[in-house]
Amino acid sequence: MRVSSLLTFLFLVTICLNGAFVWAESSPLSNRQSDETTSTGKKSGMDTNIEGEKSVSSGQTGEIVSENKGSATNANTESEKLEPVSAGQPGETAGVGKSSVKDTNIKSEKLGPVDVEFETTFSSTETASISDPIQPYNRSIFVFNDKAYYYVVKPVYKGYNKAVPEKARVSVRNFFSNIAMPVRFFNCLFQGEFKGAGTELARFVINTTFGVAGFSDPAKSLFHLEKQNRDFGQTLAKYKIGTGPFVEWPFIGPSSARDTVGFVGDLALNPLTLLSFFAGPFVSTGVNSYDYMNEVSIDKGEAYESITKPAIDPYIALQDAYVQNRIKRIKE
Repeated sequence: MRVSSLLTFLFLVTICLNGAFVWAESSPLSNRQSDETTSTGKKSGMDTNIEGEKSVSSGQTGEIVSENKGSATNANTESEKLEPVSAGQPGETAGVGKSSVKDTNIKSEKLGPVDVEFETTFSSTETASISDPIQPYNRSIFVFNDKAYYYVVKPVYKGYNKAVPEKARVSVRNFFSNIAMPVRFFNCLFQGEFKGAGTELARFVINTTFGVAGFSDPAKSLFHLEKQNRDFGQTLAKYKIGTGPFVEWPFIGPSSARDTVGFVGDLALNPLTLLSFFAGPFVSTGVNSYDYMNEVSIDKGEAYESITKPAIDPYIALQDAYVQNRIKRIKE
């Protein structure tokens, strides 16, 4: 009863948040305007009529043909250099993919208790954007999280890696994933994915019994039952709740107004949250912190560095990866 009341409350709060931030949805970070030019050419000495518009000249890097207004014969065209726009500058629209950009393989990533897995190859033709009206605040939190990672989290998980073999760490990941089954199960039901809900239930039974409390994953290795990555943020998106503005949370990492409410909803469905009622908040925090550290030690830390280190603007790079990942997950 408590859970259903909490979910109803969260749903109403999300609608309010979406309405409050609708102005931010209508104005993205910045509106990039691409120059339009008209390419001209002559065939067999005959004049070509050029309409008054701009188009990008194909086959030449960084050159465009200047505008020619009106229909005319013997049109004179001048070529000019197109200055490249530096990717990732502050204030630019985050997550805009262009067809001229090669596909980028992004590894899985988890920046905090929120399961942010960048585990797909993003299509170069996909366009993604999110409003960022509180960017100065978000950037300051990003700097804090980045420093915390390099000065605290990374040294700890490096030592943890030396003490605990990778196979044991993967088993711990399987254990926590098995416990969190209700999150995926109920969100499958909320989204009308009844087959996925049945798969999650079957996985839980198999892994809890044959997998020794979930430390191994025979449901996948023997029965080919894949984990259903469903969360409450996706559920809200399925019901047409808007994304809202981008927000960077301390320790948790990148999120949005909608996914923040979704994160709280997932906490309510996670059995580990019950530890705070029976064993106290310190035990619950400790268990979740260990789960987070174990995840980072396997591959999440390296994935985070692979996104931010080579980027001109790490904040924009991380935001872009987050947005594209959420678009993919919602479309699944």
